[in-house]
Amino acid sequence: MRSAWRWLLVTFFSMSGLQALASDWNMPVGVTDVSADIFGLHMSIFWICVVIGLVVFGAMFYSLFRYRHSKGAKAANFHEHTSVEVLWTAIPVLILVGMAVPATATLKICMTCLRQSWTS
Repeated sequence: MRSAWRWLLVTFFSMSGLQALASDWNMPVGVTDVSADIFGLHMSIFWICVVIGLVVFGAMFYSLFRYRHSKGAKAANFHEHTSVEVLWTAIPVLILVGMAVPATATLKICMTCLRQSWTS
């Protein structure tokens, strides 16, 4: 059974990467330096989102199978648990800030390019 899951994961990762690079749905690679920077930013944010999705869905399916009702597991009570609520609010904020840092650097380059072309 483990080899089937391993084969499925390897196939998914290889096909998703190839599909993302070869698909008409993806952003085309430009010819200028600025467009190459924007494409690089796009792909890095895309892979961050893929990893986040895999972690979230992996945790969800693990929890579904591990703690299903047929095994008699009791659900934990997280109602008004301040540290858990702060944690699941702080983690997405940190992820968004981490994704915003390279985006603002790339957009600053784009805005500088646009400003220079408008003044000339």
